Amino acid sequence: MKNPYAPGFWCATAALLLLSATYFYGVMLTHQIDKALLFLDSAAALIGVISIAVVAWASLQGQRIKKKHLEQGKTLVLIWDTKVALRRVETVFDRYFWGSYWQPGRTFQEVMGELTGTPLEKSLEALKTQCAALDKQVTQDGWHWLNNARELCDVANAMARERYQLDFCDSRADSSGAAVINRDFEVLVYTWTARLKTFDHQLDEIEVQYS
Repeated sequence: MKNPYAPGFWCATAALLLLSATYFYGVMLTHQIDKALLFLDSAAALIGVISIAVVAWASLQGQRIKKKHLEQGKTLVLIWDTKVALRRVETVFDRYFWGSYWQPGRTFQEVMGELTGTPLEKSLEALKTQCAALDKQVTQDGWHWLNNARELCDVANAMARERYQLDFCDSRADSSGAAVINRDFEVLVYTWTARLKTFDHQLDEIEVQYS
């Protein structure tokens, strides 16, 4: 990694050498050779001490920059892993409510409108674990990302309960011939979509911040 302080160091060194040479030449012109040599020894020692100090300082700054880059890389990996976990939740959610997961032969918890033991619950738990790790890395206090995951989990559980109610009403509608419209379920679908997009957008923002 190129040291950003190198040009300044070499410019300062060149200026010091030029001033020392000029002064040395001026002393020599006055025929004070002993004083000129004494000054040259002092200037060389001073340049050596300054060089050592500058090299040590530049090395320290380089280590700090390297550590910052390592932390930045670790944060980006956590952000990407959180995005993957969020995509997994989105995929499993669609399959669970609109696809193959919502089929006969479900567990008693699923029939009663609970997500216990379902693939959706497992993907949400994985997302919460990932968000907790991201919070520890980037959040000074509080659990911003974990709270986002918990909000998604709450909406998913509410949708499962509403889906149970919808199935129950559908069975009654089949016998009476009346259509059933569940406005609460529609609101939950909209809420889920909005929070999912907001979550994804926030992850994009923090990814840009650490890129």
